[in-house]
Amino acid sequence: MASAHGPTPLKFDLEIEVNASPDEVWAVVNNLCSVKDWNESITECSSTGEGLGAFRELTLDNGEVLKEEVTKVQADRKRMLTTLKVEEGRVIKGMPIRSMGSFLSVAESSSGSKVKIRGTAYSSFEGKSPPPDRTDSVCKAAVEALHTKTLNGLKASFESK
Repeated sequence: MASAHGPTPLKFDLEIEVNASPDEVWAVVNNLCSVKDWNESITECSSTGEGLGAFRELTLDNGEVLKEEVTKVQADRKRMLTTLKVEEGRVIKGMPIRSMGSFLSVAESSSGSKVKIRGTAYSSFEGKSPPPDRTDSVCKAAVEALHTKTLNGLKASFESK
């Protein structure tokens, strides 16, 4: 019996309450490069296009660049999916993933808005015994750290107004 060995889907599901209306929060997160203003891990951002099919390049504080595409937008429901794919053979320092889909949503809550980021990432290592810096737990922790900084920074940006 043969068995397949490929990367494990690494699921993440994070959320935060923001003291602002869903419309206010959506206006900020829908601007693709606004993230550099409130995520301390992102030092630069450039984007081409708007909405579905738009691309953005995020430069991390370690110099690495993440390239994402907006692959789904439901503006009326304040939801967006971005997809990151890494070139074959490239390993992102500090975030050893080969692909990731991140679904961001903004919904009304008792405190204003609930912002969620959930999705799946895949490790850049596809064999049985990954090196210590490319294990599933390292990959998941890196992805969750980036998204946690996004959520915490977004919340702080509204609270400082």
